[in-house]
Amino acid sequence: MRRQMVFRHYWWIALVSSLLAVGTILVLPTSEKTALVGSIIAVALGFCYFVQRQRVSRMSIFRKLFKDFNHRYDDMNDRLAQIAATKDSLHVDTRQKIVDYFNLCGEEYLFFTEGFIHAKAWQAWCRGMLQYFEQEPFRSVWEEERKTNSYYGLTLDQIRTGAGE
Repeated sequence: MRRQMVFRHYWWIALVSSLLAVGTILVLPTSEKTALVGSIIAVALGFCYFVQRQRVSRMSIFRKLFKDFNHRYDDMNDRLAQIAATKDSLHVDTRQKIVDYFNLCGEEYLFFTEGFIHAKAWQAWCRGMLQYFEQEPFRSVWEEERKTNSYYGLTLDQIRTGAGE
């Protein structure tokens, strides 16, 4: 969240920091005031440029991840809906499809915790996850799987929190 705050308010951060630094320099007895003020302005502009480049880079990464995760989910969506609708006995291939889905959810969580997934996308994904995680056979497979701690720390409570519940 701190990174998001910097991304959102970087102009103000640069302006206030620069004004404070310039004010300090103007009070100090030095003959190099012009050079120091120029340096502060250059640093502020460099900071703004750096933050903008970081934002563009992060948005590019987010876009790639978003497309990849949604494509992978689209590929398994019909099968997941079929599993949820039939409630048949759990075959090995059915269980594996559920575990594949959990792996996708875990990867999404990992990139969210690293700050690469936008909070609104994460919230929407969590709401979708809950539709499966809270029904059989997903619930019982998750109860077994969570004991392996194989999903980067993802828990049902974190999904509920992410969904806004």
